[in-house]
Amino acid sequence: MDSDQQASVLQAAAIPHPGEVVADYLEFQGWAQRDLARRTGLTPKTISEICNGKAPITATTALALEKVLQRPAHFWLNLQREFDEAEARNYALAKSNQWVEWARKFPLKEMQKLRFLDAGKSEVDTLLNFLGVSSPDSWNAVWCASDVAYRQTRKFTTSVESISAWVRETEIIAAELHTTNFNEQVLRSSITELRHLTRTRADEVMEPIQKICAAAGVAVVWVPELPHCGISGCARWLSDKKALIGLTLRYKTDDQMWFTFFHELGHVLLHRKKRSFVLDNAAGDMSDQVIDPEMQQYENEANQFAGDTLIPPIALGEFLKKKNFSSESILDFAEAIGIGPGIVVGRLQHERLLARHQGNGLKQKLNWQFTNDA
Repeated sequence: MDSDQQASVLQAAAIPHPGEVVADYLEFQGWAQRDLARRTGLTPKTISEICNGKAPITATTALALEKVLQRPAHFWLNLQREFDEAEARNYALAKSNQWVEWARKFPLKEMQKLRFLDAGKSEVDTLLNFLGVSSPDSWNAVWCASDVAYRQTRKFTTSVESISAWVRETEIIAAELHTTNFNEQVLRSSITELRHLTRTRADEVMEPIQKICAAAGVAVVWVPELPHCGISGCARWLSDKKALIGLTLRYKTDDQMWFTFFHELGHVLLHRKKRSFVLDNAAGDMSDQVIDPEMQQYENEANQFAGDTLIPPIALGEFLKKKNFSSESILDFAEAIGIGPGIVVGRLQHERLLARHQGNGLKQKLNWQFTNDA
């Protein structure tokens, strides 16, 4: 038990049952319990149980005491409320001491470093407040009710605690972003503008993407991945009128970031009625064998949407026929189709037409700094 918990226990212990105050008034008046029973019209048993801390003061009792002891009903009800709250806090503290091991399954140090968690409270209380739940059981119920479709691969060793913490932070940030009601037509009509942003300086694209998507009812947020999370991004419906695209800040180059963004956009547009919440693995592992066959179909569709949106298949086919993948030809092709050259390099590397070390000078490096002003 830390110092804050100890202080809370001591404070709660200092709050008496209101029956003790009633007993003090009886002593001052020189009355016995039966005298108070006669004056209030309450039974001797009721008065005895109140004075001995075995029964609460109800609204009816408080009104009776108001007339006899000349203290307003709200005085007695406030005493009862404070006592009940103290008792509840003592019970919660006792329970929270049993939840320490559960809390430490979360990457608390990293969450504190990123300012996901508030300082000044116990680990358990801070975590519960962050997650917006009252207990580990509540957390488990909320997470299970989310109906998460997670594209797991056999390569990853993931932690559901880390994943749920990352998801929760995306929720919190998204709640601060104002969006219009979701409009599929507006979102689809914005794809061209979003695609052209691939030619913008990487450190300047975050705000324009958020603004364009917000106008279509989609909140786009960037949140760093946590240890044992293995997440590249997520597509989620927060309500019927608001979608969320969450991206991690693990990416170092623009080609990976943009592919993942359009991949999640594909989930929003293609799988709204099929999967309301999809978590995706890191972009570098998109080709891994997926454990869930149904998810493989959705991932293939989202991959194709992202790839074809960034580089139209016909244009790509014509470019590949030339078999000239020099920096100059890549720059010319990228300018001709209106996307960043790093996207072309990333596609050629994916198709194994370039080695992983070739063409990287045309990619933009991402040096985003995560800020949490909540």
